[in-house]
Amino acid sequence: MSNYTQTTNFATKDALASGNPLKVVKGTEINVEFANIATAVATKADTVSPTFTGTVTIPTLAVTGTSTIPTLAVTGTSTISTLAVTGTSTMTGAVSVGTTLGVTGVTTVQAGTAALPAITTTGDTNTGIFFPAADTIAFSEGGVEAMRIDSSGNLLFNSGYGSVATAFGVRAWVNFNGTGTVAIRGSGNVTSITDNGTGDYTVNFTTAMPDANYSTVGTTGSPAAAHGIVTFFAGTGTATTTSTIRFATVTANGSSTQFDYVNVCLAVFR
Repeated sequence: MSNYTQTTNFATKDALASGNPLKVVKGTEINVEFANIATAVATKADTVSPTFTGTVTIPTLAVTGTSTIPTLAVTGTSTISTLAVTGTSTMTGAVSVGTTLGVTGVTTVQAGTAALPAITTTGDTNTGIFFPAADTIAFSEGGVEAMRIDSSGNLLFNSGYGSVATAFGVRAWVNFNGTGTVAIRGSGNVTSITDNGTGDYTVNFTTAMPDANYSTVGTTGSPAAAHGIVTFFAGTGTATTTSTIRFATVTANGSSTQFDYVNVCLAVFR
């Protein structure tokens, strides 16, 4: 982008004496001036419906109509009605979009902090999304981190911990009637239950665990009998696997007799 620069100062010729060869206005001088003007005009944008083909750097941008720009860099405050940018755009100042902002490519924002998240909302700028480290996304409320997903895919959140900590969710759970024909009342990640005999069951997972080193807890109950105990087999052929867990329900009266209970609940943590 070039500004017009005058090569010949024609006004100075008026002060020259008659007969001075420099007083003569030459055609080549006029041609140079017209060339300078043509260069300046060709590298400037029109005031009405301008077309940009390179990188556009604007200190303050106000768009009231529809604009299509290949590459845009805005360093000041921008108020935009309708803007379409087909290339890379950098806006380091404040940008106000009055209606809907549509982006078909990749949108890059600053990392932000818990106090000033990168993605937020008007009137509540200390609540939103920020990026505290590589491959990590976090969420803040009232300027305090409330939750994050770390680079290993672990979910960390503050729910009575006092600070953000890793959450270990239930990988599978089931509530079923262990008497007669086994009937599942409710479950998660459980395909079926195999009835191996009195007080002897195998829970089959819908999605396998990453390994067999998970933790399992269970409870039993029956209106017609005292609460029992859930025990887990570890013998040959019944070891815990990634896809199944076998266990027994036994009475708690000291005899440890296997018993079918009406209410059997099991939860798996990993």
